[in-house]
Amino acid sequence: MSGSQKPTPKPNKSILSYFQPASSQQTPSPQRSSRLSSFQDFSPPAPSSPLSYKATPIRKKPPPQEIRASDDEGSDDGFSDDSLEDLSALIGRGRPSAAPLGNQPSFSTPRAKRTATGPYVSPLTIIPKHRFDIKALAKDARRDNAISASSLKAKASADVSEAASPRRRENFDSAFTDIVKEKSGQDAHRVLRAVQRAEPIQSQTRYCFFNSDYRAPPSSPVPKLPKGSPWNLLTQGNSAARERNLTSGMPQTILAKNGGLPDALFEWMLDELCIQKSSLVRREYCNMIHSCPDQVERLLTLERLEELFLRLGATDDIKFWGHEIAVSKPSQEPYQDHDWSNLEAIFVLLGMISDHLSAASAIYAARTLLRLSMDKVLIYNTDLLMAYEEAIESLANAIPSSSWDSFCGDACSNLHAIIKTQHIRANALQCLSIRDVRTHDLRRRLAISFLFDDPSLGRHHPEAVFTVKKAIDRLNEDDFSITSQTDFAELKAMITTLDIAVDDGSPPESGSPEDEDAFNQDIDQLAAKLRDIWRKINDAGMKITRTEAKSVVEWVQQRLSNTVRTRKKAKKSIFDLPGHEDRSNLPKQQEYMAKFFQKIPKRQTGSE
Repeated sequence: MSGSQKPTPKPNKSILSYFQPASSQQTPSPQRSSRLSSFQDFSPPAPSSPLSYKATPIRKKPPPQEIRASDDEGSDDGFSDDSLEDLSALIGRGRPSAAPLGNQPSFSTPRAKRTATGPYVSPLTIIPKHRFDIKALAKDARRDNAISASSLKAKASADVSEAASPRRRENFDSAFTDIVKEKSGQDAHRVLRAVQRAEPIQSQTRYCFFNSDYRAPPSSPVPKLPKGSPWNLLTQGNSAARERNLTSGMPQTILAKNGGLPDALFEWMLDELCIQKSSLVRREYCNMIHSCPDQVERLLTLERLEELFLRLGATDDIKFWGHEIAVSKPSQEPYQDHDWSNLEAIFVLLGMISDHLSAASAIYAARTLLRLSMDKVLIYNTDLLMAYEEAIESLANAIPSSSWDSFCGDACSNLHAIIKTQHIRANALQCLSIRDVRTHDLRRRLAISFLFDDPSLGRHHPEAVFTVKKAIDRLNEDDFSITSQTDFAELKAMITTLDIAVDDGSPPESGSPEDEDAFNQDIDQLAAKLRDIWRKINDAGMKITRTEAKSVVEWVQQRLSNTVRTRKKAKKSIFDLPGHEDRSNLPKQQEYMAKFFQKIPKRQTGSE
């Protein structure tokens, strides 16, 4: 070939030709390279490997898919596909060998410069690593044994001293812990310990109307009735059969026809009300007894009512009136898991038959219920409290008007004599409803008697014996002063009693501005006295009883200032001096404002 002939450009190669095995390639000699370059490029070159032979003629790729960085003309001068390294060698190089750097070819991939940092560990040194330290395990075991021994010792000493000292109420601890957990969620036991250290929780004295170890008595013998009596539906068979008969309505129909029950059956049904478990039977017995007004008046005497309360579990103290009853400090709830459904049935029955009772029986039943209300069992049970309120309202309204003052006086004297603790007396006041006129009046009379420690005041109407000035003078006495010996539970009860005694304050009925101003000044002075008591109570340090007493004092003071006053207290200017208000221009200003807001009549336009 002539020397002027231009060199034939190298054809584009497939990228797959770069991944040939390095072992199968040989470097061509210069003579062979020059001899091959002299041939004309009339046909595609022979494939250098089977891989390139299969890929190059079959897969014809368009020019845009060429790798311009490696297949451009003149880009691989001095190199060939045989100069590339084997793919397996490239993959195996991910982990550098320990060969020296000088032995590596110049075209190989450089080793990474990043190396793992850490302490140098010789491969020849064997360091044993134990998961647990034997000495530490032995130390922990000795500590656990010491803690267990201390816990057993503390528990044994607590069991020995439990009879001598009442333990804290667990119900209060759990309730307090739940409240703290709802707020913060953490460290509830620590907050409880802080409260107990600040003010030890002691159980308050409590009056128990019922026996704590009460067990329901057995059923009374079923009365024997003559053969063929229709009332054998209630006397024969078991309790399930009686319940079916009452559900059918046959006994009620017989009662409506005959107009009364046999006395023995009437007495037996009264006794069954105190122990009957079926609510349907109790309800039907109450309805049937209510349908016999003559027998109610004749058979339900004072002695029979006392027997019913004793059958319900009342203590023998109800047999005696006029002397003080001993109260106790129970370490736990005295009526644990007690079923009060039978007592509720008696309340319902007394409310239904109050109009049929004799005056003496109604008075006795009302006095007994007032005595029962000093027991906190009514406050703890909502259904029982509602039944009690309806019963005491019905009994109070069943008492003749001529006997009302004497009944209130006797009730005040009896409750004042049997209980001297104010927070127990306050329970009876809180259980009386104010929606009824009779119970509202009785509630205020009892409060006045307890506040002034004079039961004779209960025989008179509250308007005649109570004034706000007397209440102010009562607050100046020693039992309302705050000292280190103050019983804040008693103080809270006394403030509650004062609030009930004040009621609406008995405002003057004359309606004169002078009397009204004097009344409002007395109310302001009473509120100021309560405000002074509130300031003197230091409830810092999680002292619960003090906080409760302080909140009650504040609530009563706010009620007096906002509701008992005949009108809202006027705001004073900082420039006004007390007692020097000028009211001479007040009527003139009121008349001017009335004219200002008066509607202007529309002008009547005449016809043109």
